[in-house]
Amino acid sequence: MKKIPQQRIKPLVDKGKAILTQPPSREISDTVVDTPLLGNGDFGVAIGGDGYNQVLYLGKNDFWTQAHLGETREQREKRLLTKEGRRSGSRIKTAGWLSIGAEELKGCDYHAVQNPYPAQVEVEYHAGEAALAGTYLVCATQNTLICQLKNTGKVPLTIRFATMPGVYNTGEIYGYEDCIREGTVCTEYPAEPYELPGRRWVYACATSDRPDTVYTPEKMSRKGGSFVLQKGESARIFLTLLSDLDCDDPKEESFRLSQLAKTNWRELTAAHQAWWMDYWSRSLVESGDETLDSFYYASMYIIGSAVRAGKVPPGLFGPWVTYDRPKWTGSYTLNYNYQSPFFCLYPSNRQDLVTSYIEPLLDIIPVGKMYAQKKFGREGICLPVEIGPWGMVCSSIFHHQKTNAAYCCCNIFMHYFSTLDEEWGSRAYPFVRETADFWESDLIWEPEQNRYSVVGDSLHEEYYKDTGEKNNTHALGLVRMVMKGILDMSESLGLDAQKREKWRHILEHLAPFPVFERNGQQVFRFNEDSYPWRESNGTALKMIYPFHTIGLDSDPKLLEIARNTISQRTRLFDNGNAFCEFTAMCATVSWQPRLLLEKLKEQCELRSMPNKYIWHGGGGIEDCGGVTDGLHEMMLQSHEGVLRCFPAWPKDQDACFVNLRGYGAFLVSSSIRQGAVQQIEVESEKGRPLTIQLPWEAALVETEGKSFTVQGPRVTLESVPGQSFRFTQG
Repeated sequence: MKKIPQQRIKPLVDKGKAILTQPPSREISDTVVDTPLLGNGDFGVAIGGDGYNQVLYLGKNDFWTQAHLGETREQREKRLLTKEGRRSGSRIKTAGWLSIGAEELKGCDYHAVQNPYPAQVEVEYHAGEAALAGTYLVCATQNTLICQLKNTGKVPLTIRFATMPGVYNTGEIYGYEDCIREGTVCTEYPAEPYELPGRRWVYACATSDRPDTVYTPEKMSRKGGSFVLQKGESARIFLTLLSDLDCDDPKEESFRLSQLAKTNWRELTAAHQAWWMDYWSRSLVESGDETLDSFYYASMYIIGSAVRAGKVPPGLFGPWVTYDRPKWTGSYTLNYNYQSPFFCLYPSNRQDLVTSYIEPLLDIIPVGKMYAQKKFGREGICLPVEIGPWGMVCSSIFHHQKTNAAYCCCNIFMHYFSTLDEEWGSRAYPFVRETADFWESDLIWEPEQNRYSVVGDSLHEEYYKDTGEKNNTHALGLVRMVMKGILDMSESLGLDAQKREKWRHILEHLAPFPVFERNGQQVFRFNEDSYPWRESNGTALKMIYPFHTIGLDSDPKLLEIARNTISQRTRLFDNGNAFCEFTAMCATVSWQPRLLLEKLKEQCELRSMPNKYIWHGGGGIEDCGGVTDGLHEMMLQSHEGVLRCFPAWPKDQDACFVNLRGYGAFLVSSSIRQGAVQQIEVESEKGRPLTIQLPWEAALVETEGKSFTVQGPRVTLESVPGQSFRFTQG
């Protein structure tokens, strides 16, 4: 991997700072929040309020209530098959809160910086002669929140802090216990108030490093303490949050870590900073536009704070859940929301953060097989729209969509083909195989037309009727993706050789994407036999991206139809369910790069909140992908087995990238200046053949101490693991 100096990456990441000058207005929300955000991929903190009463809302990716825990297998199966209600009762919950404030700061002004490079939030509050500065971080290597406070005013401050589980200022909290132990406030909180096997617990311990802290154990709803901070003095408040999944004895461990933080907080801070320095060093993207760079790195900060290897993946709103009834249950919504937040991690060389993506999918296989057999009479798996971890179903409704499991395969293919990690791929493969089995048994063979058709699947969410659609573009794209992906994956892993002939036959005989004429152009029709067009959604174009079944190597006529369809999608650029993927869709077929960047920038300015969280209302953290996925796809494409640098980039804008990851386990770096690609550097991790589309008629190739000239535009070279190539104009 090419080394990126910190002095090169830090100024770029610093562009992603979010500066807030007004207190947040969406602190307790059933969707996203507009507060400064902290997180380590498991434990998240949203910082609301001001210096008089600052509230740090605590969230944890693995804190879910599970409606099925008290049921027998038969009872659960009956409910899932017969009770197709909007919600099952399973959902993610808020873990608790920590408040910090000072009476002297009542009516203070507000200033906060969400600083992505050190992954911390810096606050300043002033009220007359009273002033407080704070620096907060959630340690990247341990579930400890560190709050550093300094009295920067002219008068003493009486700092009070308190913590409780559950939703802030809610008195009805079921099943919790609390105490004050050796100068530490301890709480334990179950996701279910009953003694049920498999229920989740969280344990929080909060303490101060001030020996003069006075604790107030008699308080029922605000257990905590207070101390006086004189002019110029500093203090720290620590809170450790663990669950029953984190260690054998999380109650004692959370207490121990909080106590230990009083003396080792400097080491924790150094480890935190080292982790984030490594995170930012994985790759570099510079678009040449201040706004796009700013939202690129802000988005990479948010997603980097939300997910971590070995931990339960985040739901719709990441670890920033401040309300116990989040919209759409805060679930893994499989018809795009669960998958799309993580697309940016594969090309940006951070795929290791999201290795746990497959764990909920492997856990849900038995439920998917039950649905396939008893609801559809098919082999393999078929999944409803909303699931959670550990085999949980958050809603048993399908919206007449059979493609949810297939959509989950997007990330599996992106991860595997960009890394060729055989151990991870072998673990993920059974989910892909079960998905392929379902479609093999569900597709309708039409001998008179010599084709397979998809029947009875809805492109959009349909709540009340079975539309009976035939061959909608969304389903056709997903089935193509699954069949192509499992063919390549099975060959690479040496699995299921006996099945490949059937999968290949399906791939070669699947019905074509339906088209019709609109406004004098041929465009994609939504399906063959129902409505041809809707303005309200970009779903009909996902066969381009993220399914990657249409690209720059496709038939020119198909590319023309794809571009026509994009041009006629008037709401594509401001749509609740399409923003996270629309720029990448357009870039994949190289549609009007200059206009594409302008529209992307417009959405950043139109739809962002003060914390630089872009939100279109259709979900949550998936909107982190709007800028990141778009820029990645405009700068580097490889999904057709061919590396292309700047395939959809305006020629009049300078840009560069370092260490973007392409299919075949290649790391690629390149730059463009004054309309010309300057150089292309490629490192082969696995020693696969390298096929590259050169931007020049001929290129000078330097590798392993030798150089030679090749003729373009397309070149294939053999490689060995670790070999690097440098291409310049010949």
